[in-house]
Order: sequence, then C-alpha cells, then structure tokens
Amino acid sequence: MSRLPLGPRPGIGFGHQVSVTPGAFVTKREWLILPIPVERPEHGWTDQNVQCPVCGRTETVRVASLAKAQRRQQALRTGSAAALAVAALCALLLIPASAGLRLALGFVMVIAGVTAFTLFMRLGVEDGVAVRRPTATRMRGHMLRWPAGTPHRWQRPQAAPPNRPDLSPAPGEQPTPSSGQQSASDEQRTPSNE
Repeated sequence: MSRLPLGPRPGIGFGHQVSVTPGAFVTKREWLILPIPVERPEHGWTDQNVQCPVCGRTETVRVASLAKAQRRQQALRTGSAAALAVAALCALLLIPASAGLRLALGFVMVIAGVTAFTLFMRLGVEDGVAVRRPTATRMRGHMLRWPAGTPHRWQRPQAAPPNRPDLSPAPGEQPTPSSGQQSASDEQRTPSNE
C-alpha cells in the first residue's frame, strides 16, 4: 500500500534540502528529489552508498528485495489491523467494565489506537528502502522523500476516459440543438431591436 507499486527500482527518492523559509506558523522546506540509482537485489537486501550530486555528501541506504518489501508491507498491514481490533475490543469492553478496569482498558485502547495509526502511516512510505546508521542520525539536510506528483494512497489513478461515440455531426448533417441552446434559425427570428 505504498504510494507507488513496488518495482525493480525503488520509487522513493533521495532528497536534498534546498531551502528553509521560516514563517509565523509554518516552516516551508524545499527539496530536490533525486532517484535512488540502485536495482533491487534478488534476495535479501543490499547496502549502497548514494552520493548527493548537489553537495557531494555520501549516504548509506539499504534497499530490500521485492519479496522482502512486500512481506514488510504485509506485516505493517496486519499489525495495523490487529492493533485496531484490540482498540475496538477494548472500547466494547469499557461498557460493562467496573471503574478499576475501565482505567486499564482505556489505557490499552489508547495505546492500541496510536499503534494502529502509526503502523498505517508507516505503510504509506514503506518502499523497501531505509537509511542505515550512522547515516540515519546525521543526515543534515537529506531525507528519503517521494517525488513531486506522486499520488497519495487515497488517490486512485486516473482512469482512461470511456470510449464515447463522436458527437460531431456527419458531413452534410445539421447539428441538433440541445436544451438551453438555440439553433441558428431561431436566432434569426429573434428581433434584435425592441
């Protein structure tokens, strides 16, 4: 359930922070997103050094195989669903519970809900690519980011328009006026000076 379907190359890119514009309520950051030039391995994962072409800094990324990335997405999907089920069960058990048990059930419900939300959000960025340590703690202006124009998870790809018959009239045939339109002959009958 990544933003892009998993393929032979990672869809997520390597971002270099170009500028930071502080504002009153929002800080705007602009990124230059570059593709990660690494093929997915057949099995397991591979660690690759990626050099930023802007600043020349080298970062280490780990790219997982297609099967491993799919298994990780499935594990995140299952974990999110299980945590959501635990939160729903705790919410239902709150109704007949005693006062002492309600506190414990409420606590477990909140923790399970936060866990379900966190795993679901992580699923949206899971592409089988991770930044490796010590790079992860010292990226300084670099980040794994989706390229601009990448559809979000809730956006469906645009479907091709259905095959519609040509609505233009055949040669020698008069167009028929549709509702709200006047034909050329009706316009001639309308008096213009009144």
